Amino acid sequence: MTGWARVSDREKYGVVISNFKSDKQEALFLQVGDSVHISERNEDWYRGYNMRNRTKKGIFPKTHVHIKDGVVVNRNYETVVPKESPVVLEITSVLREWGTIWKQLFVTGSSHFEKIRIMMNELINFRSQIMSGTLPVDELKEVKQQVTAAIDRGNLMLELDLVVRDEQGNVLDPDETSTIQLFRQHEEAVQRLLQVRRRDSRLSQPTIARFANNLFVSPKNFVCANAKSDCELLLSLYDATECKFFTESYWIKWEGIGQERETLKDYRALFTDLGNRDLSREKVILVCQVIRIGNMDWKETDKHEKKCKDKQNIRRPFGVAVMDITDIMAGKIESDEDKHHFLPFVYCGERDFLETVIKKVITAKEVNHKGQGLWTALKLLPGDFKQAREEHPHLVSISTCLVRKMGFPEVILPGDVRNDVYLTLLQGEFAKGSKTSDKNVEVTVSVRSHDGKVLPNVISLESSNEMSSMYRSVVYYHEDKPRWNETFQVAVPIEEFYNAHLRFDFKHRSSSEVKDKVEKPFALSYVKLMQANGTTLLDGNHELLVYKIEHKKSIDMLNYLVVPGTRQEAELSGNQYGSQVALSKNSSGLTYSSKDSFTISTTVCSTKLTHNIDLLGLLKWRANPDNLKNNLQSLTNVDGEEIVKFLQDTLDALFNILMHNSDSDIYDNLVFDALVFVISLISDRKYQHFKPVLNTYITENFSATLAYNKLMVVLKDYVQNVPERQNLDMLLKVMKSLEFIFKFVVRSRVLFAALNNGKGQGPFQAMLSSLFSTISAMMMYTQDSMLTVQGAAMKYLPSVIPDVLTVFSAEDLSRLLVELINNVPQERLKRQKMMCVNDIVHSSLFAIPECRAILLPMISSQLHHLLEVKDELETCVKILGDIMELTYAKDIGPTLEDTSFLMLRLLRSVIQTVIRLDRTNPLTASFVAVLVSLLRQMDEYHYNQYITHFRTTTDLLDFLMEILLVFRDLVSKNVYAGDWNEMILLQNSVILKALRHFSHTIRDVFSNPFEEQLWNNFFHCAISFLTQDSLQLENFSQNKRHKIISKYKDMRRETGFEIRSMWFNLGANKIRFVPDMVGPILEMTLIPEMELRKATIPIFFDMMQCEFYNEIEGATKTFKYNFSEFEHEMITQLDALIEGGRGDHQYRELFEATMYELCAQHSVMREQGTRFVGVVARLLQRLLEYRTMIHDEKKENKMSCTVRLLEFYDEIEREELYIRYLHKLSDLHLDCENYTEAAFTLQQHANRLKWTDDKLEKALQHDHYKHATTHWNLKDRLYYDIIEYYTKGKMWENAITCCKSLVAHHENVTFNYQEIAKYMRTMAELYENILTKIRPEPEYFRVGYYGSGFPSFLKNRIFIYRGKEYERLSDFISRIQNQFPSAQLMNRLAPPEEEILNSPAQYLQINHVDPIYVEKATFAGKRIDDQILRYYKVNEVQKFTYSRPFKKGDSDEKNEFANLWTEKTVLVTAYPYPGILQWFPVVETERHEVTPLENAIETMENTNTKLRQMVKQHQQDMTLPVNPISMMLNGIVDAAVMGGIRNYEDAFFTAEYLEKHPDDGDKVHKLKDLIAAQIPYLEAGIEVHESKITENMMPLHLKMETCFDELRNHIEPKYGKKPRLGKFRHYKTLPTRMKKVAAGSQMSLENLTEAFANASNPDIAEVSLTAGKSPGTILGNTFVKGAPTKTPGKSPNKKAGTVSTPSKKTRESLASIVTQRRSSQAVSLAISQAVSLAMSQAVSLAMSPAMSPPAGAPTLHILCVERNFFVFCSSQDPGERSPSRVGRSHRGTTS
Repeated sequence: MTGWARVSDREKYGVVISNFKSDKQEALFLQVGDSVHISERNEDWYRGYNMRNRTKKGIFPKTHVHIKDGVVVNRNYETVVPKESPVVLEITSVLREWGTIWKQLFVTGSSHFEKIRIMMNELINFRSQIMSGTLPVDELKEVKQQVTAAIDRGNLMLELDLVVRDEQGNVLDPDETSTIQLFRQHEEAVQRLLQVRRRDSRLSQPTIARFANNLFVSPKNFVCANAKSDCELLLSLYDATECKFFTESYWIKWEGIGQERETLKDYRALFTDLGNRDLSREKVILVCQVIRIGNMDWKETDKHEKKCKDKQNIRRPFGVAVMDITDIMAGKIESDEDKHHFLPFVYCGERDFLETVIKKVITAKEVNHKGQGLWTALKLLPGDFKQAREEHPHLVSISTCLVRKMGFPEVILPGDVRNDVYLTLLQGEFAKGSKTSDKNVEVTVSVRSHDGKVLPNVISLESSNEMSSMYRSVVYYHEDKPRWNETFQVAVPIEEFYNAHLRFDFKHRSSSEVKDKVEKPFALSYVKLMQANGTTLLDGNHELLVYKIEHKKSIDMLNYLVVPGTRQEAELSGNQYGSQVALSKNSSGLTYSSKDSFTISTTVCSTKLTHNIDLLGLLKWRANPDNLKNNLQSLTNVDGEEIVKFLQDTLDALFNILMHNSDSDIYDNLVFDALVFVISLISDRKYQHFKPVLNTYITENFSATLAYNKLMVVLKDYVQNVPERQNLDMLLKVMKSLEFIFKFVVRSRVLFAALNNGKGQGPFQAMLSSLFSTISAMMMYTQDSMLTVQGAAMKYLPSVIPDVLTVFSAEDLSRLLVELINNVPQERLKRQKMMCVNDIVHSSLFAIPECRAILLPMISSQLHHLLEVKDELETCVKILGDIMELTYAKDIGPTLEDTSFLMLRLLRSVIQTVIRLDRTNPLTASFVAVLVSLLRQMDEYHYNQYITHFRTTTDLLDFLMEILLVFRDLVSKNVYAGDWNEMILLQNSVILKALRHFSHTIRDVFSNPFEEQLWNNFFHCAISFLTQDSLQLENFSQNKRHKIISKYKDMRRETGFEIRSMWFNLGANKIRFVPDMVGPILEMTLIPEMELRKATIPIFFDMMQCEFYNEIEGATKTFKYNFSEFEHEMITQLDALIEGGRGDHQYRELFEATMYELCAQHSVMREQGTRFVGVVARLLQRLLEYRTMIHDEKKENKMSCTVRLLEFYDEIEREELYIRYLHKLSDLHLDCENYTEAAFTLQQHANRLKWTDDKLEKALQHDHYKHATTHWNLKDRLYYDIIEYYTKGKMWENAITCCKSLVAHHENVTFNYQEIAKYMRTMAELYENILTKIRPEPEYFRVGYYGSGFPSFLKNRIFIYRGKEYERLSDFISRIQNQFPSAQLMNRLAPPEEEILNSPAQYLQINHVDPIYVEKATFAGKRIDDQILRYYKVNEVQKFTYSRPFKKGDSDEKNEFANLWTEKTVLVTAYPYPGILQWFPVVETERHEVTPLENAIETMENTNTKLRQMVKQHQQDMTLPVNPISMMLNGIVDAAVMGGIRNYEDAFFTAEYLEKHPDDGDKVHKLKDLIAAQIPYLEAGIEVHESKITENMMPLHLKMETCFDELRNHIEPKYGKKPRLGKFRHYKTLPTRMKKVAAGSQMSLENLTEAFANASNPDIAEVSLTAGKSPGTILGNTFVKGAPTKTPGKSPNKKAGTVSTPSKKTRESLASIVTQRRSSQAVSLAISQAVSLAMSQAVSLAMSPAMSPPAGAPTLHILCVERNFFVFCSSQDPGERSPSRVGRSHRGTTS
């Protein structure tokens, strides 16, 4: 292998084309699509790095990489990019950045995932199109716009940074862009994104707001089933509101070939000259008029014939197709050349005019077009024709037909030379004459000269290029009053126009082809194009006189010109033409017809001819000089369109008059006024496009060499004589026309100088200077009437600067302008004055360094004043921004002194303005941009100059304090939006540069004497700068991080080094900043930048030394010799910052290593220092664990980490932090409803308080109890919450203890008996709860967390968990496994091997443990209620045990108890239960073996205890389910299981055993005693069970009674008889005989009732067993004994033994009794006594033999409600079968 060689720049960029993965350490991991930066190569390998991770350099094969031409864009931080267009590079970068985020969107299930995918595909397609190189220029431009829009839209959706672009869409480079431009481009980008939010920016309105627009129309298909003849399609735009066409028609010749579909190829039209008024018309319709060319009558032809054989070529109306395009014109609907729009076609009726059909179709809701119509493409193109052709060459070409707007466009474009007449045939009325029916009138139009000759090719066939000599109208069949409404264009050459006239021949067209050939015109009309006064025909409607042609031969005679052509001419001449009056037939052959009429409309569109007599008189002023004054004065009455059409002629006339008039005193002012009028007209928006024409005229056609003198004289006179003028309107117009007046003056002077070799330059400059001085003097007037004129002067005067500079000194002009601005009173016209200043700044004058030196003092003075008074801030900041932007440019000469002047004069004002402005003010960001721009343009020279310009150090101190506060505020609360990344970074780089300069000033000037506040401000400002979010590179994507580092480096590192330098320059003043600066410095060191951390962590050691050796005030100098304040602050700040997200394990390791090394090397501080480092390291570990888990969903882990912190802060005696985390732990418990643990947690806080009124220390306060001010206040409030939580957690004993404390305090201190009474009542209730309410006993579980996969606070540790209510082992295991789903559950209880402990996996060992009860000393030797003892057996415990059985010795197959040994493990936890957690770690473990006999004793003890507790629970709560006690009793008494006791007897109660184990005699006796003690518990349990069973459990119960009798008979003789438990009083629901009967049958309500009824007792009339779910819903059946009985309301033939329903009265009585029983204990006793009596009577009756029930015999009722039995009797009256009285019920037994 050859050596490595560097590669050229072109080879440095590569794209990975194949995945590469290698085990070699030096190899890079590459994936397809990655970009690589190549630095070296050899034969087969490259060396470089992956662009995704620039920190790791490695090698990779050449075959896996495709090399692309690259270019190095940054040599300092070498960055290579492919040699591609900027837009392609941007797309590539964006796709890489989006791709990473897109994957995260998929993981999170974001709704943006699909949208971003679509946009990424769009960008990929765009990239391919651009790189293909095949796109036309206009399409490439459009694609780039779409790319930038898509990128902006995607960045907005993904909340990425704003992309700042120039006008061409290229991304701006901040290094090459001024600060102000960058800021303004950000603002524009925001507006662009607002458009994106509204919708696609291509549809936004601003693209339409232009002076010229075009509508591109391209017909595609025309379908008309009945069009067999040739047709003309005329497309035009129609205003539906005004009911008229406003454009020419686009003419298409279409051959009807009989096909249903005809493709129109290569037809394209551009409707031009559409102004804003046209686009905003209320309703615009695209109309296609279809004219059939052929015979008069259209006939159906054979379907197979392709074309009609028409020979007449008559133009007949056929139909129209229309479409509403208002929304397309307004830009509300996207228009695209690829989208086809449909215009439905409607036929014309026999008597319909085309205009009528158009109106009908427009107003119709639906059009029955039957699929016939025109398909066309439409697209709105902004700009004039030239722009449309340049931007859309694929649409607009040479062959595209231009369709103009009728008349002049809204804005007349320069060079638009026209001489057209738009002629519209409106309507006519013609008598029948000799015809029997109305005529078919055709109008033929021709243009003829004075001698009658037809002018050839002057009539345009609409918009086509074809010209014709005649125009033939549409023919309406048998219509005497036709309405044509046809418009066409007449274009007569100017030389022919004066003598030309229009002639209209009227001809009848016959349906018969033969007759039609011989038809001649029957009448004619005419109108002259020019009037007698030399003006053109007026625009508007003209009623023409119709003359009948008497002799056919007279048709070509000329004599019709001698008669009036129009009605108006006839009236003016005084002739009256009656219907019978005719001219001499011999001479003319024409007769005026009063019955016939003909109306036309004309619009003259000419830039050569005018119909205005006043303008004509001015242009021909030499012909009538006496009327010159009137003509000049009348010019203001001429329409503007006429003047701009004849602009050059008008100006020539005016300047000729000015130069050649005989009376200057009269005419100079009149000419000046006329000139001002023309200039004002050109300045109007409608004619502003004529400004280039006026400029062209001045530069190329203007020739009045002496005009400058007269113009300046008149202008000066106007300005000087202001006080004498009553009307200032003319002066106002003069001020508005200053630009062009000075253009004429300057051009005239230039021409004169060129003609006379510069003669008169001195007088001219003096006169010009005098003129400016006169205008300046005018600015001093203070009358209110002058405000408008003065404002106009300041507004328009800067526009003369470019022209004046060509003939006048730039410096002198600058001084004149300064004089003018300064002459304006300070409080007048502030805005206008500043706008004038702004225009001066933007003038070419400001680009000259010498002029800037003159102008800037005036400008800065004006700005300074306004900033001080807070006026016109918006204008001020704009001017400042413009100045800063201009002075940043490279082409305006040196700007060093300019920056100096602005800095010295305005920097402080800008800073103070930024301070004063509120952040909500929109101008704040602009002022900050100006401040940043000024600081950016300041170099070291400027900084030194500014620092030294302060007269005193106090002034300098004030400035530094101000600027540092501003900097700190800017970085803490940025004025720019978070996505303005480029602006924020530029601001930061400028601030960093300023901080470097200011740090030197502070160090050099303010160290002695020392200014503590200034130094403090610097440190805080610098650290705020360093820690701001916009500089935390690790939070950004790799792409963004690389961009920032390559351009600005890591500014945090540079700032940190500056801070470090400043700290170590403090010298003896360091102690002033300890401990206050600990927090800020710590925040800085926590920044995850390794070099920064290494450089700044030693500052802490320096702080420790400062405090350690700090002198203590006293008689003798002694040192403090500790750093307790530093340590205290360090721990406090660490807690806050780490929890806030700062710091990591790398920081902990670096801090520990660095500080330990420094402390270990210090001979005096070694011990204290190393201890402190250890404390901080432990704290960091716990804080990092806590921060990691605080966002975890597992709240148990959060609690564990919180307790670890609690223990730590308790250990180091940081009480305020301990209290803070106590309450965090309490809140976590409350979220999980762990009320007991929450109470114990708060108890820790309460224990630190005293029952005194001492003021509460800050360390003991907490935000939850803000209003507590003393120990007693806070403790009282804490106890209130603690008691509440203990009560909710059923920890009544602990609640009682708290109540006792409160009672003692109130009893002995406050004497608040009301509070004592309250707490005594609470205690009474709590005591009653202890005795009467059942509490679920918590179970305890041991959990071992083995393996290094667990968090450090769990790893290889054992915990005891206190289970939740009713949580069993299986439930607990599921809960733990849910917390650690990847953990494996160990099946054995043996200690784990070393392999498991070191494994990276997770292993769980979970088992049940029993708490070890330690008898309380107060209970010793006393009989304690079991309900009380039960609490202490599972609470206030700290030791636990569990056993693991194992075999030892020889096994006995017959009796496993003989050698059943167990290993008993005793565990001790760190804290007793319950406590502040539901789990605590095991701190001590003890194991010992248990013999089989001891195991048997323990088993019996546990069984008896459990049995006793269960029996008592069921006795106290009858609602408990019966199944658990059934299973337990059955398991003990059943003979199959009873073998356990016999096994004990066989194993331990033998002589052989006692002989082997002589020391176990007492133990054997104890076991026997336990067996005997079990009998009373079993007996009580059997009784309870009997009272709760249902009928289907009776067999099981009878079996259990039998087994119990056998067991008792076996045990009592052998081991003694123990006393019975207290009698459980209850009443059996059935006699024994009944139970036996019931046991033998299937149990049901019916069977049970029948069994009772069959008992040998004839005195029982009825037995009723009623069951219901609640007291209010009682169901039941009644079994009637004996013979059929007669029951009211029921069938009398009821058979004996049938089941019937109890009466309503009986059911209501039962419901009442049950309700009473449930609601009152007092009633319960009465009911019990009453039922006892009724029961005994009923049972005795049931037992006595009798044959039949006597009259009035009682009925025994058994009611079962929710497993509760109620037994009662009711008696019957002799004549009534239903119970008349219901006896009281008794609840026999509860289940």
